[in-house]
Amino acid sequence: MPYLYKKNFEQVPMNNVTEFKANNGVNIIQFLIPSVQGATLSTKDLMFSGNIQVNEDGTTAYNQAQFGAGGISLDSVLGLHGIIDRVDILSARGNTLIEQRLNYQLITKYQRGVQAESNLTNGRFNNQQLCSSAVRGTRNYLGRGAFDDDGQDFAIQLNTGLMKDNNQVLNLGAIGGLMIKIYMSEPINAFFNINPAQGANVIGNDFNYTLKNIKLFGRYNYMTPDVISSLSGVSYRKTDNLLSVVQSSNDTLTNMPQVSALHKMVYVFQPNKETSNNKDVNNTATNQLVGLNSYLLSLNGTRMPLDYEVKINPSIPELPTTSGQNARVCGNSEQQYLAISALNDQFPPTHSLSNAKNQAKALDNQLKNETTSTLNVDVIGMNYSFNFSGYSVAVPNDLMSINVESSVLTSQPNLPDGTTINGNTSRNIRGQSQTQNLFIEYDAQLSYSNMTSGR
Repeated sequence: MPYLYKKNFEQVPMNNVTEFKANNGVNIIQFLIPSVQGATLSTKDLMFSGNIQVNEDGTTAYNQAQFGAGGISLDSVLGLHGIIDRVDILSARGNTLIEQRLNYQLITKYQRGVQAESNLTNGRFNNQQLCSSAVRGTRNYLGRGAFDDDGQDFAIQLNTGLMKDNNQVLNLGAIGGLMIKIYMSEPINAFFNINPAQGANVIGNDFNYTLKNIKLFGRYNYMTPDVISSLSGVSYRKTDNLLSVVQSSNDTLTNMPQVSALHKMVYVFQPNKETSNNKDVNNTATNQLVGLNSYLLSLNGTRMPLDYEVKINPSIPELPTTSGQNARVCGNSEQQYLAISALNDQFPPTHSLSNAKNQAKALDNQLKNETTSTLNVDVIGMNYSFNFSGYSVAVPNDLMSINVESSVLTSQPNLPDGTTINGNTSRNIRGQSQTQNLFIEYDAQLSYSNMTSGR
């Protein structure tokens, strides 16, 4: 696309405050990117930056001397993304909502499953985003003394469809400028105690965090009037979450996506008592449904796109009680193939955090009731683009079901059920119903003429 020239810009929040607090303060950050004559906006160049300071109460900094063997942390794959609960993108023309990214943390977590552990280990994604291959590595960014600065630096690209999965520039003149609202997450939802049994060095009732020096920086692309006038809309990848609850060991869950260009469906399961605001667990864990034995996908009552069920063999109850401790887990190459293919939009994948090593660590953490690793991205996924670039399927009025056989509410052995296993009291995950987050990713088209996004 012919650009005349490019110009960088920097925007500060509209709130007219210098400090944002998750609790007892302003916790919604608002930006306005104004319409500029002759300019378009490349959303992939937008970066959200500032400083984060973690406090154990209103004024006392949480410092490294309090870590002990545990301390508190963010999900090490999410890093700074973990403090964002929701993002709204609006047109300044009539205050029209363009995109609303709910479940921001969980969507970002499974989408970052295409990272490599070696990248996180070597620092490729941790300098600006506070990520790490280990929970204690991310923890080290959060604990700091009362320095003469405003906290740990960060800079991230906001993970929404319009911001990240948009291959075109935005016609700011047609949109009338862009408003962005960032909702900060509750501390007990964003952070977690690595070892809840540690005692004093855990999240308390007054635990809080603050953000300072907040900015949104990017660049305008100046173009000729005839090119700008030809930009009548923009397409991007949108993600919705359809919620259901697994209430038995053999359950069928049905949803209707109602979209005309479906790309993928990703199933993320979470125990209901650990879904949100539980400071003793990682609320953004993407572990598999407890004791998964098999699953079957269907469309309008017909087995499709797979005409068979995917069986997990061996399943965790069939393994020794030390399976997680000794890095032995259940596994099925086809389930992993389909999940990794969906996460990466291709197979073989470039990278993936979905592997046996991370699954074993996650199981061991559940049996010990601690969180030393958050790398596991173990989902059920189906790529309806079938690894063809730009391909999608129309499911406007279709019923799409999944049947899952698992150990939910059973007496199957070798699973986290609240009892003592190998000297540790486990979490009671087997005894809980589980929330199924069905994330559907599809093409949306924003029309500038009426500011609506088609499904």
